[in-house]
Amino acid sequence: MNNLAEFDIQLLRPIHQCRIESLDNLLLWLSGSTYYIAAGIVLCLGVAALLHNPQKLRHSFARVIMMLASVTMVVLSLKYTILRTRPFEAYSDIENLSAATSPSFPSGHTAVAFSIALGFMFSGINRLYYLPLLAWATAVAYSRMALGAHFPSDVLASVAIALIAAIIICKPVKKPSRNMTR
Repeated sequence: MNNLAEFDIQLLRPIHQCRIESLDNLLLWLSGSTYYIAAGIVLCLGVAALLHNPQKLRHSFARVIMMLASVTMVVLSLKYTILRTRPFEAYSDIENLSAATSPSFPSGHTAVAFSIALGFMFSGINRLYYLPLLAWATAVAYSRMALGAHFPSDVLASVAIALIAAIIICKPVKKPSRNMTR
């Protein structure tokens, strides 16, 4: 376990210490607005599903909501079971550039951002919409590490949790074959 923790901090140090400091305010904004942006995206998808009423949009909306709910439950359960210390609390060379107060593992911001992005991707929505969401989610994940709020393993675990939820919740439903013999 010590080797894994050492590997984790060795990955985090260059991310945190080699960041472009003039972009810290952008990283803080990106990190701080994650939940608002996610809520706005879900709200827009919900309104589009109500106004345009295609079945595909309604299913995508329901899947994204289920993903967010399930990922949030898993992340909060792990966070308050494992109680991992934040990097800036454990290592004096990592600055506290965020307002993070909860336990570190896993990253809630990253989990929410990737839930939205992967939810769109696995729901079959046009890549014109999900590719920018994947870029946004990746930027959120980077911001959490650059700000010293999370270890790389916190972020990777969050991506894995969102990916597993996407695979389980958004898997395509197979239609029965018309050529079935009786």
